[in-house]
Amino acid sequence: MLWSAFSHLTTVAVERVVVDERVVTFMARAVAPKAPCPGCGTLSRRVHGSYRRRLADLAVADRTVAIDLRVRRFLCSAADCRRRTFVEQIDDLTERYARRTPALRRALERIALALTGRPAARLAAHLSVPASPNSLIRLLRRLPEKQTTPAPRVLGVDDFALKKGHVYGTILLDMETGERVDVLPDRTAETFTAWLREHPGAEIVCRDRASAYAEAVRSACPDATQVADRFHLWKNLCEAVEKCVAEHRKCLVEPSDEAASSVTGGKVDTEADDTSVLEEGLRAIKRRERHTAVHALYDKGVSIEAIAKTLGLDRKTVRRYAHAATPDEASRGTGSRRYGQIHSYSRYLYRRWNEGCTDAARLHAEIVERGYRGSKRTVRRHLQELRASGRPAPDKPTELTVRKATWLITAQPDGIEENDTLRLKHLLARCPELEAVTDCVRAFAAMMAERRGGDLADWLADAEATALKPLRSLARGLRQDFDAVTAGLTLEWSSGKVEGNVNRVKRIKRDGYGRAGFDLLRRQILLAD
Repeated sequence: MLWSAFSHLTTVAVERVVVDERVVTFMARAVAPKAPCPGCGTLSRRVHGSYRRRLADLAVADRTVAIDLRVRRFLCSAADCRRRTFVEQIDDLTERYARRTPALRRALERIALALTGRPAARLAAHLSVPASPNSLIRLLRRLPEKQTTPAPRVLGVDDFALKKGHVYGTILLDMETGERVDVLPDRTAETFTAWLREHPGAEIVCRDRASAYAEAVRSACPDATQVADRFHLWKNLCEAVEKCVAEHRKCLVEPSDEAASSVTGGKVDTEADDTSVLEEGLRAIKRRERHTAVHALYDKGVSIEAIAKTLGLDRKTVRRYAHAATPDEASRGTGSRRYGQIHSYSRYLYRRWNEGCTDAARLHAEIVERGYRGSKRTVRRHLQELRASGRPAPDKPTELTVRKATWLITAQPDGIEENDTLRLKHLLARCPELEAVTDCVRAFAAMMAERRGGDLADWLADAEATALKPLRSLARGLRQDFDAVTAGLTLEWSSGKVEGNVNRVKRIKRDGYGRAGFDLLRRQILLAD
């Protein structure tokens, strides 16, 4: 029973077993009467000499296992063979030049495929089969390349970042089986076109809204059906809605009771409105100045980090302005993105602050009991301006943020709480333009949920008929990709499996940080379980 765990040693004679605290050593020798020549295959019995080989094997009982094996060198008896001597190899135990048994090599390969260099080395050490990170990476690079086959019937394609914002690759997937097909070194139309021509057979191609992939499919396999991913379609719609809300941010202010009763003697008190307009004007001027200053450097090729140091701004702020075509786009979504869910607890925090509790750690603990999942640092940062001002905390403003209003418009009506439903109703009553946006969103959601791609033309006409530039721009883009969008809203296929593999690639990249080249990354993506 015990020797069943060492079945690969049944073909040799084990002379002695030495056990100490850390290592189990098997002293063994080869006993086969003859061995085949690796050059010509001739069996030989003529022994030239012998020597000892030390092989690492799979661990047992948390101890490292070593095999001290005496092997023989034979003389080849074939006259026409170029080999004069050769060393015998024992099945499932030895390989040429190897210092590990095949079983241990396969185990280390699986560990390396799962975790790459340093993490794999740490796990191997815990399993008592130590190996250095470089050795594990060398094992990966020796693995045979995955044999390319004709393209699957349903092909999924998506890009992933090798260096975010600079270098991207492409992953290809068989959407029917989930098998990873290939990985390309970039995301250009030329590379994908060449791959499709070398691997014909794709009938359906699932992709996102990237124009490069669409162009490649049209060029290499024009008869294939392109399917635009529904998630990306909904994401594009939400981005357009957010731009529409940002353009009507003045409508987000919810009138208070005092403002509603400010009409006296037939005249409206406009002092608050004048103050609001003045503040908005100052912010707009500041946005334009920042946008101009950032683009003056960014357009010359100056890096975002260098611009941030020069202008004294945060890198995220510089990146937002650098990637915005206009100052208004740079301001889109600011306010709620900065602190996220902390805004839901502002009223409680302000009340506790005015009661005398100014300890951020204590306030964090209190709102955690009420469901907050953020960090202490976020709470401290949220209260930083209040602490510096030295004044009592104001009442929580009733103004909706751009992000909150966008969520109210794009969320499923049945999933919104009664209070939020009322706020949305009041918002749409104040702003007919956003009411038109809401109608478009709900019509698109119903079309997507019920797979009514045939209604797309009518929806595009309704969106183009609105006076909202973001919606009209979205409609133009969808019309240019009309067939793929219609297929995405009609067929069952989507890019969900590809997106899952892109997520997995991110983890592989992190594990191999500092040691991974494209060849190694490609092997891990394609060969790992």
